[in-house]
Amino acid sequence: MNLSQLRYFACIGRLENYTQAAQELHVSQPSLSKAMHHLEEELHFTLFHKQGRHIVLTDTGRQLLKVVTTSLQGLDTGIAELQAAQAHQPVTVRVGCIPTVIGTYLPKVLHQFEQQRTGRVQFELHSVPSEAVQRGLKAGTFDLGIAAVDDRWPGYQYQALLKQAFIVIVAPDHPLAHRRQLTLGDLVDYPVLTYDPQLLIGQKVQRILTHAGVADALQLKAAYPDEISIAGMVQSSQAVGLVADTLYLAAFNVRKLRVAVPADLRVVSAIYRADNPHHADLQALFDLITTQSS
Repeated sequence: MNLSQLRYFACIGRLENYTQAAQELHVSQPSLSKAMHHLEEELHFTLFHKQGRHIVLTDTGRQLLKVVTTSLQGLDTGIAELQAAQAHQPVTVRVGCIPTVIGTYLPKVLHQFEQQRTGRVQFELHSVPSEAVQRGLKAGTFDLGIAAVDDRWPGYQYQALLKQAFIVIVAPDHPLAHRRQLTLGDLVDYPVLTYDPQLLIGQKVQRILTHAGVADALQLKAAYPDEISIAGMVQSSQAVGLVADTLYLAAFNVRKLRVAVPADLRVVSAIYRADNPHHADLQALFDLITTQSS
C-alpha cells in the first residue's frame, strides 16, 4: 500500500466513477483500475462492486473511505503547517567566492539583497579560488559561484560583476617605474613574476603571453598563487609582476603600470546552475546586479 493508491481510492470512492476520477487525478483509467486491484489484493477487501455500468462502494469500502479521508486530511494539514513554518525560515544560499571579491564588492550587494528580501534569504560565504568555485558548482556544494572564468558551460547562468585589468607592478625605484604604459616587450630585461599555470588566471596569462609572441623571450617565473605573494616579491626586488589589479595591491609599496595586452581584462562573474532549487532567488540577485551596473 502506498500514498498514491490511497489518494486514488479516496477520489474514486468519493466519485464512484473511474472516468471522472481519472480526469480529476490526471491519470489513465487503466492505471486507476490496476491500482485498486492491487489495493484490494493487499488488504484482502472488496472495495467496489459493479452496479450496471457504474461502480459503488461496498460496506467495507465505505468504512475504509472514512478512515483514508480523515488520514489524508490530517497528513495534508500537517504538511501545510510545516510548509508555512518553513516559509518563515530564511533560505541559505551557499556562495563560493574568490578572495579578491569576497571582502570588497560582494558583501555590499549581498547585504542589499538580504534587506530587499526581508530576511527570507541568507548567504553562507566560502573564500576559495576559481577552480574550487567551479568544482563546488558542479558538485552542488555551492549554490552560487563568484569567479573569473573564460568558458561558459551549458546549463549555467552567468552575470558579469566586475572587470579587473591586467597590469604590471614594479618597486618605486625600478627603472620602469616612471613609465605610464608598457608593452609586454618592455619586460624582457627583467624577471617577470606571475601566477601558477595550474590556476585559471595563470592559464589566461600564459595564453596572453603566447598570443603576444613573448612567452619564450621573457624571464618568466610562473609559480605564485595570488597577487599578495607576487607583490611581496616585487616591492623589494628588480622583478616585475604581471597581475590582475585588485585591492590586495594597496597593501604593498609598488607602482601600478598599464600594459597593452591582447586580452586586457579579467572578468569576474556570478554563476549558478539553472536547475538550482533557489533559482528564483538567484535570478532576482542577478537582476539586482544588472540594475547596479547599468
